[in-house]
Amino acid sequence: MFVVDLTFDCYQDTTLEHAEQAINRLVNALRFNGQIMGEEFPTVLKDGYFITRVMCPTEDAMHPLNNSPFVKHSIEKLHSAGLLAPKIKVIGQDIHSNGADTCKSPSSYILYTTYVHTCSPLYCGDDFLPVPLFTIPAIANGDYKTLIKWQEDWQACDNAGSLLRH
Repeated sequence: MFVVDLTFDCYQDTTLEHAEQAINRLVNALRFNGQIMGEEFPTVLKDGYFITRVMCPTEDAMHPLNNSPFVKHSIEKLHSAGLLAPKIKVIGQDIHSNGADTCKSPSSYILYTTYVHTCSPLYCGDDFLPVPLFTIPAIANGDYKTLIKWQEDWQACDNAGSLLRH
């Protein structure tokens, strides 16, 4: 996975509340499209702009060609909060994360997660590497929210089971 900074410049006066809502809407859209991973996205306000740090499954995950209709809509909604579309800066590859699957046409897929995984819940059946969700056809409403929600629910149950064993 890759560490990426999203920088949101303010082009007009806004409130912290409006900016935060617009950034959160976009982050959730990116998350449910599989372009960013995880559940926590630190955001800082610095010198009149916001920076949100995210984890992406591939170096090119934030390319506009990967954007779902909801991501595109969320980028447009930034303007009503006085923010420009984010500038994207790839910081580098995370040394502690799994790589991403690069198979062009896997023979099968495996739905898999544990409470410690922050990668895609869909794995390639050929090399057992996580498949970036935005590389496969959307499954519902133009994104992968149902898969992400399944992963969250499973991780919560897996974590509870782990705690009960100790």
